[in-house]
Amino acid sequence: MIFQGQELLENEWFCDKDPIMWSKKFKYSGIVQMYRDLIALRKNMYGITSGLKAQNINVHHINNDDKLIAFHRWEHGGAKDDVIVIANFANRVHHSYNLGFPREGLWKVRFNSDWNGYDPYIGNFHSYDTNAYHGSKDGMNFNGNIGIGAYSLIILSQDC
Repeated sequence: MIFQGQELLENEWFCDKDPIMWSKKFKYSGIVQMYRDLIALRKNMYGITSGLKAQNINVHHINNDDKLIAFHRWEHGGAKDDVIVIANFANRVHHSYNLGFPREGLWKVRFNSDWNGYDPYIGNFHSYDTNAYHGSKDGMNFNGNIGIGAYSLIILSQDC
């Protein structure tokens, strides 16, 4: 969910009498790009994240101790449809964190909120593509290891 003015880092409630400071767009161009990237994935503009447009969701991994959750979104299932979203709400990176996946094979990172192209002051943790292998985890038939930065979110999907 994106709130009005948030993409420009507005610090006031939305009001018609308080005009948007468009100059902030250039100062905070990274966050504007982050929103563009998220919107493109949500709209499935690249044809690889159609699950983000669908109603099906399965929150399949909740780790209260590490403050990490993962959920699966899909419409019909399969390549270019299944999407895994992982959110890390803790001040700790995970270099190799194992969780469940709905399908085997290569899962590519489509979005990493910890990329310093969005903000030069964030961690820039490299969240890598991963392979999911046979083996039950989190109620799914496959599992794989992901890397995720502190206080960040990643989105993964498959090409084929």
